Amino acid sequence: MRTALIALSSFGFIVLAAIGCSKSSNDHAGKGGNATLTVQLEHHAVARNLTKGIVYIKYDATDVPANGIYDDSATCTSLDTMQKTVFTNLKNGNYFLYATGTDTSIYKPVKGGGAYTITQQGPQTYTLAVSED
Repeated sequence: MRTALIALSSFGFIVLAAIGCSKSSNDHAGKGGNATLTVQLEHHAVARNLTKGIVYIKYDATDVPANGIYDDSATCTSLDTMQKTVFTNLKNGNYFLYATGTDTSIYKPVKGGGAYTITQQGPQTYTLAVSED
């Protein structure tokens, strides 16, 4: 009886240790946090002259998604002569952002992407460089 109790206790300890060491779905980038990410577009280190900006975001990624599918997107608005958009309620983790728009100074479409990592909750800003083809 005592041997069975020790074996059962050992088994319980192993199960608890395994559960404690495994990652939960809350450990991944995505919605459910308190971070706010403002993305502003910039072309050749200039933020003005950009219009029609759209920013796409892929959660838990550091590169363009292989299937081309993003988790969310947002249309930019002109704030302080810059094209900006905001993603809210994000958790810590890696994100890949891709943007499209138009540069009215050269009358050409622009696009670009980059990785961003959220390491702390709260407001933050990312300047995403875009360029013409």
